Amino acid sequence: MKHDTLMQAQLSAYPDSIKLTDLQMMDALRTATPDWLSYRKLKQWRYYPDLSDALKEDEWLVNRMYENSVDLQSADTRAQWARNAFIYRAETPEGFFYACCKQPDGTYKFVGFRYGLEDSEYASGFGGMNYTPEGEAK
Repeated sequence: MKHDTLMQAQLSAYPDSIKLTDLQMMDALRTATPDWLSYRKLKQWRYYPDLSDALKEDEWLVNRMYENSVDLQSADTRAQWARNAFIYRAETPEGFFYACCKQPDGTYKFVGFRYGLEDSEYASGFGGMNYTPEGEAK
């Protein structure tokens, strides 16, 4: 289906979408935490039998190494998001960033970039990025 405006196309595909300004997107790129961190699945030590002796010996060090690993992975994920955002904005300056699929806590589950009038003309290169509107759930 062809639409008259990019926002119409976006709302047709995802009715609860909100348009993000470039400034809002920049802030989200700087502050959003990858959703995989919220599950804390990585810290279930029973899945790492090789760490059991290290945990007994120096639990503080193992936990600090884990936190450091999370920080590094978060920084890498944010860098990937930023590269994608730069590419989308540079290649299609008339497009816009959006968030969609609002969750009960006020956050949006997905962030993307709308670049065309067809329902399918969007980019979703922000895997694991939630968006929290200013003043709502953090």
